[in-house]
Amino acid sequence: MNFYNPFLFAQNDTDNVDVNLFRLINNSRGEFGDAIAPYVVHSVIPASVIVPGGLILSGRINKNYYDENTGILTGLSFITSTGITLALKNIIKRDRPFTVLKDFKITERDRFATDKYSFPSGHTASSFSLATSLTLRYNDKPFIIAGSFLYASVVSIGRIYQGVHYPSDVLAGMVVGAGSAALIYSLRKEIITAKNNLFREYDYPDKNGEINQTLILGSFIVSDLINRFLLENNSGMSVSVNSTGYYSGFSVIKSF
Repeated sequence: MNFYNPFLFAQNDTDNVDVNLFRLINNSRGEFGDAIAPYVVHSVIPASVIVPGGLILSGRINKNYYDENTGILTGLSFITSTGITLALKNIIKRDRPFTVLKDFKITERDRFATDKYSFPSGHTASSFSLATSLTLRYNDKPFIIAGSFLYASVVSIGRIYQGVHYPSDVLAGMVVGAGSAALIYSLRKEIITAKNNLFREYDYPDKNGEINQTLILGSFIVSDLINRFLLENNSGMSVSVNSTGYYSGFSVIKSF
């Protein structure tokens, strides 16, 4: 007996909201967006290492244990969201939009810099895990909150813009990322206590003190710069280009 899979609807119904919104965003591709999207979107992995790593290192050096603990919680949130995302991808097995739709815009690098399955968006989950973790820990720092969620939003929309995710993939990624951060945050006392016991640091208070907001926001910028360097030193495949610079169909004919 064949069961209805609600996650396959975007592959079979070209008139649904998910596909129409995908086309609206994806078909808006232009030189300005193409100059920004790849560097911001693919900086998620460096950011997921640099942000928590920087907080742990800075907190340890400055004896700011709240920042150190925040780095640990943020890192665990990223690991949790990544695990959930990979599990859902392999359970649901939703194909990428560029493998089932026609009349889309995508580049060689965007297509080959992805795994096989689409739901949920791993980049979105990671970016919202970071943003939510930082917001929960620094809820009195509006610049950190605004900056981190702006970054997460650009990453999320960028995945649709690049043609590799449906809007519903991105929405699910937001839920997974924010939910993972909320879960880890709810267990913060147990996690911090276990960490302190492990290193025999029993009198290290988890109190929110002075935080260098430039450190956190600067970490996102550094991640973008690192990603830009990596992309510019990996030009990808050499291919021909049509008059618009894109191909509408199943093949991909341009790289950044």
